[in-house]
Amino acid sequence: MSPRTKEQNEEIRKQRTQEILQAAIHVYAEKGYAASEIGEIAERAGLARGLVYHYFKNKQTLFRELFEHVMEKTQQFTKTHFEQEGSAFELFNTYARIVCRQVLEEPAVSRFFSRISLDVHYLYTAEQFSPFKWVKSFLQPMTQAVEKGMEQKTIRAGDASLMAMQFWGAVSQGMNYLDQTQQDLADQGATAHEINEQLKGLFEQVIESALLVIRPE
Repeated sequence: MSPRTKEQNEEIRKQRTQEILQAAIHVYAEKGYAASEIGEIAERAGLARGLVYHYFKNKQTLFRELFEHVMEKTQQFTKTHFEQEGSAFELFNTYARIVCRQVLEEPAVSRFFSRISLDVHYLYTAEQFSPFKWVKSFLQPMTQAVEKGMEQKTIRAGDASLMAMQFWGAVSQGMNYLDQTQQDLADQGATAHEINEQLKGLFEQVIESALLVIRPE
């Protein structure tokens, strides 16, 4: 058997890294940073504990990469979404639906977002990372979309930065509520169909409450 090429080794490295990060996000969603252990992440990924340390020297390094990977992916999706042509109001409508649906389809990712703000101090010093600056950068495409919507008359007049922040606040709080409700219903023994039916109405209510911030008068 011929030795693997440099390209094959790189592909294996990327695959293993993704497997570890996917396992880490599930363990984190269940336990938070302090209680998460490398051994449990390795077990969830189906890999040896030592192999995880081969890719990440410690837990902090692993979770830093996970944080940066998820946040960069989220920021890029948001930027790309709001750069699309068409009604700005409809862009906000579809965005809210996509990210809230993620709660139902990928609850671990949603729980990551809801918990990470409490744990970011484990990963960075205040000098290394500013949550305020990150949020400001994250919201910038929404602020620009609000301004575009005002010009189109599809979004009501107001302070664009504040409206973007209020929209995202309503969406993120709604995501947390949907996730908690889904967990509570499951704990009560509700069937998948019953959970689905109850969440349908809540889902639409969350979307509507977020859109009220920007809906034209």
